[in-house]
This record gives sequence, C-alpha cells and structure tokens, in this order.
Amino acid sequence: MAFALETPPPGMPTGVSAAFRNRRLLSIPDTRRSPFLKASARSDVPRAAMFVPMFAHQELLGVLELTLQDRPHFFTQEEQASAQHIANQVAAALKLQEQQNIREQLFRSEKLAATGQLISGVASELRNPLETILQLASSLAAEQTGGASRDMRALAAEARHASEIVSRLVSFARPEDSKSTPVEMNHLLLSLIEFRAAEWQKQGIHVHNRLSPDLIFVHGSQGQLEQVFLNLLIHAQQCTEYGPQPGEKAISIVSSLIARRVLVEIGFPSTPNGTDPLADPASGASSSAATGLAVCKGILQTHGGEIYFRMRGAISKFEVELPIESARTTGVAPEHAKRVRPLTTLVVDSDLTAQKLMVSLLTTRGHRAVPVTSQQEAVDLVQRLKFDCVFFAARPGNPNWLEMFERTRVHTPAIVLLTDGFDPDLHRNGTDYLALARPVQDSDLDDVLEVAAERTETPRTGSGRER
Repeated sequence: MAFALETPPPGMPTGVSAAFRNRRLLSIPDTRRSPFLKASARSDVPRAAMFVPMFAHQELLGVLELTLQDRPHFFTQEEQASAQHIANQVAAALKLQEQQNIREQLFRSEKLAATGQLISGVASELRNPLETILQLASSLAAEQTGGASRDMRALAAEARHASEIVSRLVSFARPEDSKSTPVEMNHLLLSLIEFRAAEWQKQGIHVHNRLSPDLIFVHGSQGQLEQVFLNLLIHAQQCTEYGPQPGEKAISIVSSLIARRVLVEIGFPSTPNGTDPLADPASGASSSAATGLAVCKGILQTHGGEIYFRMRGAISKFEVELPIESARTTGVAPEHAKRVRPLTTLVVDSDLTAQKLMVSLLTTRGHRAVPVTSQQEAVDLVQRLKFDCVFFAARPGNPNWLEMFERTRVHTPAIVLLTDGFDPDLHRNGTDYLALARPVQDSDLDDVLEVAAERTETPRTGSGRER
C-alpha cells in the first residue's frame, strides 16, 4: 500500500506510519487494544501485527507488515529478529531492482542520444539538396506559365515544408545545455502547431487553438519542452480516429495562468479502453507513444512541473502544469531574481511531502530542481551531471550526511544541509557546506542561493574551494 505519512488513513496504515517515522520495529500483540489501531477495530482487521522497517545500508525504503489473523500473539525477540532480517533482505532486493532500472534507463538514454546524432547527421545531409530543389522550382515557376507554373509552385512549397521538417529534426537532435533558460510557452506551442498543421490538414484534423494572449515564461530546456509537447500532440493526433462521430477529428490546445503556474490543456477523443496512458505504459494509441509519455512525465518533473490525465466521457485531455518565471510575467523582478542567476539544483529527501515543498520553493524562484529520494541515486547523478547546488535533508537516525558531503563536494560547488535545530547563520561562517533550518524561511533560502551562486562562479584551488 502507499499513502501520505502526514495523514495516514485509520487502521493498519497508522502502525506503518509510526514504524516508518521512528525507524523502529513496532509489535502489536492485540490490535483491538492498541492505541494505534483503535479507530479500526473491525472483525476484518488482523488480531496481531508487526511492522518492520526495511533497511538497505541504513537507507529506509519502506515497512514490511506481518500479521496474524485469528488470535492475539506476543512476538518473541527471535521472531522480531527474524522479521527484521527478512525485511532487510527485501529492501536489498528492491535496491538492486532500482539500480537495475537506473542502468536500463541510462542505456536507453545513450541509445536515444546516438539515434539523435544519427538523425541530425542525415538531416544535415538533406538540407543542401532540398535548398537546391527549392531554388530551382522557384526559378522555373517564375519562367513558366499556366499548369507548369502551378506545378513548380507546388513543388517549391513541398520542398519548403520538407526543409522546415529537417530544421526541426536538427533542432530536436541538438545536445541540450544543462542550464535553464526562459522559455515563452505560447510561442513554443504555436510553433509546434504550425509544424504539425500540414499533416493535420491532410488527415482532416481540426485544431481549436485557445492559447493565452499573455506572455508566459517558464525556466527550462527549450528542446526538452518541445519534445514533451510534440509527443503529447502526436498522442492526441493518434487518438483522433476514436472521435465521437465518424469523420469528426479534433484537438484542442488551451493555455492559462493559475496561481503562479501555467496550465496547458491538450484535449482529444477518448480511446475505447478508457485507460490512463500515463499510469499504464501498455495502453494508449500506440505502445511507442505510451512509452514516450513516461519520459515526458519525468522531463516535466525535473522542470518542477507535473502532468495529469483526465477523461470526461468521450473527451480526454492532458493537463500540464509548470511554474512560471514571475519576473518576466509580472514585469517586477523580486529581490532574489535580481541577484541570483538560475541554478540547476538537486533535492535529496526521502520525505516526499517535504521534497515536493522544497522543489516548489526553488522552481517558483526560477531555478531548476531535480528531486531524488535516495543518497546513492543522488551520488550517481552528481557524478554524471552538472549541478550548481545540492540540497540534502538530514532525517532522524540518518548518519549519512558526512558521507554524502564527502562524495559530492568534489563535483558540486555548493552543498546545503536541511535539518531541524541548526543555526541558520552557519552558512555565513565560511564552512564548505551551507545550512538551512526547517521550516525553510524565504529570506534564509534566498541568502543560501546567493552564496551558492557565488560559489559556482568561484574557481577551484586544488582539492578545495575558495570562499
């Protein structure tokens, strides 16, 4: 099962939450007399239960629940020790599976990068012949009359369209800069609509374009966001064959501002199976498109955004939310936007609620935040990718802060410790690491980001850093 630790549902999840928070085994001999489970003393609740935290090298991955259905039972020390051993073995297996998934993702990423380079090379080779065809067709159209002239103009138009497709392919295949840049969303969406317009017209697809007239800027990678929305539009195009009326094919594209976030809605006909293509990679208009939707979701999350699938009868839609860059949208630059350039940050926190809050604080300031839950995953990312700053949340019973600091300090200019009971002024004392006290205050976060930005511009001296 999965639920929010802050507000677990009554019954057994309450005991799971207590064991996870305290990082200790919880044994309940009689659930009907337990203060944890008193709100759910029903006949279908097991009479005895044991909640065992699952550790993989001091990293807490979850809780294993062991129950006895028919009678109360006092679990002995030997039973508790055996259960803890089993839970740790399960955690180790889950960790190995996670590492295998990461390796597979890296392998797929490398294949995609190689494919992109191949496409870029082929597209570049096609550019010159297409330009020659366009020039010759235009020249012949000016010299010819009647039907020959019309044919030459049609040939020139098709060559121009092919040239635009080649330019778009080269743009998609171009390596991306890791730094975030302001991206105007309505211009990006309009360019994609124009790019697909000719094919949609041939297929008889009608487009309802309701983009906001306002300029809406977000921070992110122009190429990655283009690939995300192009993938969503292609998925919508493939679903138009399921229109409510025969021959009725339509896609709607809407953009709006809601509470300092941009909302992009892409509507299309619902598929007959009615499944969520984001939750079920095997569903959707085609398997390749569904697989691409999982990649889209990951890219949007690294930009501080999220994607949702909604279905209302015969109409389905994707809803994409992204944090806006307030300085460009409102015309009034806040103090932190004036003094701190956009940073690429890594947020390491096993508490998903706190992690999401920290990502929101960073993305609303125009910074790019990549969330991870495990220390090992964070170390792997820091060694492979460039981050300006790493935020690491220290949790009770987690002794890995110093290990995390030592393994990442060589690769990252600024490392910030998020913890309770820490003096917020520690980041001003000239130490190699910075510190933020929870709950995070806006002024303290702005000060830390300013120091982190300064450190990214400070050259290394030997194995250490200038302060």
